[in-house]
Amino acid sequence: MTDFTERHYSIDPGKGKKMAGCPYSTFEDGHDVQDFIIPPKGYVFTGFRFDPNASNQIYDGRLIAEYAKESFKQRIMTNLWKFILIFAIVVIVTLVVILAVSVFRNPKPKHTEKEPEKTGQSIETNKIEDNSTTATFDETPAVTTSTPANPKVESKVDEIVPTVNETPTAQIEETPKPAADDPNTLFRQEFWELIHSRNPSMDAYTDLYNNYRTKVSGEEFDYLRFIILKDYVSFKAWYDKLKTVSESQLQSVETIDALRNKIQ
Repeated sequence: MTDFTERHYSIDPGKGKKMAGCPYSTFEDGHDVQDFIIPPKGYVFTGFRFDPNASNQIYDGRLIAEYAKESFKQRIMTNLWKFILIFAIVVIVTLVVILAVSVFRNPKPKHTEKEPEKTGQSIETNKIEDNSTTATFDETPAVTTSTPANPKVESKVDEIVPTVNETPTAQIEETPKPAADDPNTLFRQEFWELIHSRNPSMDAYTDLYNNYRTKVSGEEFDYLRFIILKDYVSFKAWYDKLKTVSESQLQSVETIDALRNKIQ
């Protein structure tokens, strides 16, 4: 004879939780209460495991919920609505910012668009003024060159006009152009100033050489390069001889030959 007695199974959520008001199950697989099970984060509900409990007089056994680790694809699908919501918020905020910037941006002044027209008008005005000025200058000689009734007046005009035109030309031709300084002359002046003052610094002679080495040539330049600036020992020996020459005799020296004769 078939037993139609209704069975009652208690629900154990295991690692998860069950919703408030979760009833008992009347089926051994618990399919009628699986919607009340809340799996832990990162897991999915897979079903119930039947655990008979003979000592419990109220229920005919216990259904323990079991779970499996949630796969990456399942996690994406589960949290897809969160990603969509975040994306929608970002898009809305971006649109609001762009709209606000475009609304509050200072508009360009209207007159800047009309500047080319004003410029064109000013150019045309300048052309008209230039034409009027040219016309004025063209008309002036016509009045000046009109034939006078009195021949004496004409002769006076002919005498005055060339005098006025020739005066500035003669002044321009007679004005002399300034002559450029000769580097050789400047070098000799600075060279003999060092000699006459008996300058003891080798750096002074070196600076003189560096300033004119690509600009000048001659006896003074060769003497400076090969005798005075040969090396420091040679400079020291040369200067010791220079000091033996009296100041009055040294001031009269103006050539390299005379200098060699004095310091031998």
